[in-house]
Amino acid sequence: MTASASEAPFPLPVADADTQPFWDATVQRRLVAQHCAACGKWIWQPKPVCPRCHALDVPWEEVHGDGTVASWTVIRPPVLPAFQPSVPFVIMLVALDDAPGVRMVGQLVDEQGALLVTDGVAEGLAMGASLGLRWREQGEVILPAWQLVPPADAPRS
Repeated sequence: MTASASEAPFPLPVADADTQPFWDATVQRRLVAQHCAACGKWIWQPKPVCPRCHALDVPWEEVHGDGTVASWTVIRPPVLPAFQPSVPFVIMLVALDDAPGVRMVGQLVDEQGALLVTDGVAEGLAMGASLGLRWREQGEVILPAWQLVPPADAPRS
């Protein structure tokens, strides 16, 4: 496992009317998700109305961001030229601990938020593994990303 030596310019996300509050929060290194004021459903992907009760009051709430691995895959060659210097790397579906039903996609990073060049094996990545939120600067955008958190009873090196 190594941090990506060459940070190639990955394609950047583009905000729209529904996602702008999310991207505004990431600039401040805050993770937010929508939470319906009427029925209490946590909402992800961003929407203008609650998909459960159709209420229009779906405010953004800050979440801690820690979670568990719901799914993951390794990106390997062949890839687009922008990704070539960073492969292999891990993309995960993260189930957030404090926002039931919210699953966000993010990259596996080190403690400083640098993308790890890894297949996840050295880190012991597995389904249900605990993850801690980190922030990854990608060009002019700040992305949520996650670091594997070792189990409390695991030996520390």
